[in-house]
Amino acid sequence: MEHAFSGSAHGPYSIGIEEEHMIVDTERFDLVSAIEKLLEAAPHDEIRPELMESVLEIATKPCRDVAEAGTELRALRAQVRAVASEQGLAIGSAGTHPFAMWEDQRIVQRPRYRDLINALRFVARQELIFGLHVHVGVDDPEKAIHVANGMRVHIPVLLALSANSPFWRGDQTGLQSTRVPIFRQFPRVGMPPAYRDWDDWERQVEFMVSSGVMDDYTYLWYDVRPHPNLGTVEIRVCDSQTRAEHTV
Repeated sequence: MEHAFSGSAHGPYSIGIEEEHMIVDTERFDLVSAIEKLLEAAPHDEIRPELMESVLEIATKPCRDVAEAGTELRALRAQVRAVASEQGLAIGSAGTHPFAMWEDQRIVQRPRYRDLINALRFVARQELIFGLHVHVGVDDPEKAIHVANGMRVHIPVLLALSANSPFWRGDQTGLQSTRVPIFRQFPRVGMPPAYRDWDDWERQVEFMVSSGVMDDYTYLWYDVRPHPNLGTVEIRVCDSQTRAEHTV
């Protein structure tokens, strides 16, 4: 399998941050299916679509350290708020929307998301959640497996620190992170297995692809995973944060 584990302009390591946010109206803070409108208004690649038209993603470039990533993230947040404001909309951020209903949301018309809905049906339709993903760039595939394996013991702590979704469908659920049990209905999620080495990871991915379980490794939605296309280890367990300073 081809990979990009070769380091970056910043050296052997880098860090990048992705955040999923809500598109809401400015009066009642209901979700609004307006991603296509924002994509048309935004500069190139500033905003990305997600599964539902009321959700957007922003992502920093690979940065040399957390401070640089935080500076870029704050700038991206300000830019996306400005784009939304020009359309009479606002941006919200948490692991779940407090009262929205997934039944009211429209699915983005992109082949990947259309295929996902066809494959998972109800499970995918109710995935109205918002995550924070951190990418750590590494310069070697064996190192990526070592880092991903080592991160497994830290996943529960990261979830506890980031929990930010106590509400769901107008109800106070009693959970600090309601996002987690919602997403746990997907296949290939939660704590990943430990891999012996890069070859072991590659064999397992190729087996699942060849058996028709998934199209490629990006359909592994574990809490931490190697991401060969980007040359990173991706930590995916965290709820989206309301304030940028809580992200960084």
